[in-house]
Amino acid sequence: MKSFLQFSSRFILAHVVTYIGVGVLAFLFLTREFFNPDGIAAQIMRTPDQPDLWRHVTIWMLPFQILRGFLIASVLFPFLSCLQSWPYWKRVVTIGGLYIILGQWASTVAGSGTIEGWLILKPEFTTLPVVIKAMVEGFIQGLVLSAWISKSIDSIKL
Repeated sequence: MKSFLQFSSRFILAHVVTYIGVGVLAFLFLTREFFNPDGIAAQIMRTPDQPDLWRHVTIWMLPFQILRGFLIASVLFPFLSCLQSWPYWKRVVTIGGLYIILGQWASTVAGSGTIEGWLILKPEFTTLPVVIKAMVEGFIQGLVLSAWISKSIDSIKL
């Protein structure tokens, strides 16, 4: 139980910091235009220019990301001893691949950066600039998260 708590707390911290940190940077440098009142995100998402709706996001962002980190950690924990036996870069590629490919690109959620989204979203959500920006944000966050976790798991005793 102690090793699970160590692993899950480290994973939750890494996930929350990378998700919010990369998300803020992506907003500032890549996706801000999507969240303007006439942007594509504003058509389907809560945005900062809608204070009553945006309040929900600001209240629930941290608890939801903690929950997401916990769920992912719960699924990865059974593989911890295997991951610990691998070299650092093999861990980074494996965890990053699981997170980026399974969790994002191959997800069955219809998003601009997913195969499912390319199939069923309206064309304005799957233009090349929108897809690239959505994929870049998830790719960077996934790599930073996997590098952080891959480095931090060596000290967890099973």
